[in-house]
Amino acid sequence: MNILKYFAPKERKFYGMFIKVADNIISASDEFTKLIVAPTPEERKIIGITIKSVERKGDELTNVIMEELHKTFITPFDREDIALLANTLDDVLDLIYGVSGKIEYYHFNNISTYMVEMVKQLQLGCLQIQIAINGLDKMAKEDKILKACKELSRIESRVDVIFHEAISNLFQNEKDPIELIKQKEILLNIEKVANKIEDVSKVVKTILIKYN
Repeated sequence: MNILKYFAPKERKFYGMFIKVADNIISASDEFTKLIVAPTPEERKIIGITIKSVERKGDELTNVIMEELHKTFITPFDREDIALLANTLDDVLDLIYGVSGKIEYYHFNNISTYMVEMVKQLQLGCLQIQIAINGLDKMAKEDKILKACKELSRIESRVDVIFHEAISNLFQNEKDPIELIKQKEILLNIEKVANKIEDVSKVVKTILIKYN
């Protein structure tokens, strides 16, 4: 049995830090959902500013985790796992910010129903991330965490199906090559968020395997 388990309660601060990160990701996904259905470029620009602010907060939260990691001798689980989880969560946020920025920079107006549905799935995925992260300080109750991780995998699969349907429809119906390139780029970047969300579940499951 890993002796660090006995010391973990002394360093519960990391759990609270990760919860703040997960809550911030929820904020980003909520704003991204608003952005994807916003009726005008002006509204999307305003929402994009909010997402940028959320992304900056995410960077600050990640930096705090890394700084504390360097200062802390006994950690609740492996230092490498703490760093990997922090960076993977930050990647989710960065990718949401990145695709929202592309929508603005490309002056993109043709939001498809496929994109809207993909983003709705991302929002559900971020809620599952929050559930999984909130459960880390009670790893004895791993069923709830594993259920969230399994749902993250299902969500990634659903996004993948929608993505391929969207690409098929795009190449079949879009005649403007520039518009085709822009739509494909947005779709690809939304899918990247889903892939990274699934990566979070893989990191969390690795932590569970090591410490249960």
